[in-house]
Amino acid sequence: MAASIDPNMSCRRHHIEELLELLGTQFLEMVPIRKMKWKDEETAALVATPQLQQRVLHATVLNPVCRLHPPALSYRTHFMKQLIQKLEQLDAEICDEVYETYTDLLTQREDDDDTLCYKTYTLPDGDRVSLQESVNLVSQGTTGLSTWQAAQHLAEWIVENPGVLSDRNIVELGCGLGLTGVVACRACSVKSYTFTDFHAQVLFLLAKNIETNLSHPPSSSLQQASPADTRDKKMFRKIKRQLSLTTDKTDLSCTPSGDHSLGAGEDTGMEVQAVLSPDKPNNNMGVEEAGEEDEDEISVSEDDEVRAAGNGAKLEVNEARWELDGKQQTAVLRADPRVSVCWLDWEQTSTTPGSSLQADVILGADVVYDPSIIPSLVRLLRKLLEPGKKSKAFIASTVRNEDTRDAFLIALSSEGLSYSVVEGPKQELFHYDRMVPIEILKITFQPT
Repeated sequence: MAASIDPNMSCRRHHIEELLELLGTQFLEMVPIRKMKWKDEETAALVATPQLQQRVLHATVLNPVCRLHPPALSYRTHFMKQLIQKLEQLDAEICDEVYETYTDLLTQREDDDDTLCYKTYTLPDGDRVSLQESVNLVSQGTTGLSTWQAAQHLAEWIVENPGVLSDRNIVELGCGLGLTGVVACRACSVKSYTFTDFHAQVLFLLAKNIETNLSHPPSSSLQQASPADTRDKKMFRKIKRQLSLTTDKTDLSCTPSGDHSLGAGEDTGMEVQAVLSPDKPNNNMGVEEAGEEDEDEISVSEDDEVRAAGNGAKLEVNEARWELDGKQQTAVLRADPRVSVCWLDWEQTSTTPGSSLQADVILGADVVYDPSIIPSLVRLLRKLLEPGKKSKAFIASTVRNEDTRDAFLIALSSEGLSYSVVEGPKQELFHYDRMVPIEILKITFQPT
């Protein structure tokens, strides 16, 4: 006689699988540990046996993704510390592999490697996007060295609306480290995609992230670097050194003593003041302090290197993987010529590569954050949304300050641009703070 199947047992197994997947995706995105959606009763279910504890390890710190694209060492160490504390509170039998993993992390060298780390975002089909980012709130006079929640929100919307970008020429403004664009290139059959930004170091890391995620076969940045990549290694060392010297490194291990709630946190709704036009603010840092910023404003200094260049920054890219133009301000990915990176100054579009940009769709995420850059941004949008082309723009913004939002809307109207609010994504693919509203505007040219 066939053995009967306990439906309750099957349900419990399914629940365990869901919990492991949820925990793993949060860990790889470096969600602040005390904000993880992992309740105490769920903890008990996940760690009830040594076998389940091992599965927790392999969904997080021992996940194969961490071998090539590891989260910050401090983050991994703090996660293990919190896991052990939870196991002790539950009076669980802790398997040897838990202690061995924690000890191994403690013995690893923790130097400037934590200034740059990987955050990995999981798509609905299980595909992953790994981005190398800074753990600092503001780095090197820019806020573009980490991924902000509006970029994640826009990426979620793109996954649900691939037809908007399919067979279109796309230009992204202030793309930062590339999450929105990489997701778009993965989820949509774009005709071309141009990533644009202003800050030289953002563009360098952006190029590496594109190589990692859009090359065929995908590159893994420094881990598989060839001797020809010596220049890349030097650039990475320069960025890490400057991050260590010019900013106070965020302590990834700090969390309030005794805080084991791991519940959802609150966003402070800060207003960011910046000088650099295309760079954007930073959020969802995956660290304990970054999500707890108490100040209402963050001052971002000008980029001295770009100012000194006068005629614009030269892209620092690996020419074995990229084809540079004559001015070294635009580069095309050799593995996929549809993809390009472009240095763009919003205030000098007539003398920069911006003068030749052609777009069916313009994207931007968290580019409306400082009133001083709104006029340049709107003029650029007006230039790209030329009459007769039927182009459209989709700009996603975290509404931190109503006055800044209103200033943007007024500027759009004054340039003859119409706008409407687009319904946001229905599914929550990524883990970011949704307490502060995020708005996607569809912008088009309005003939007089």
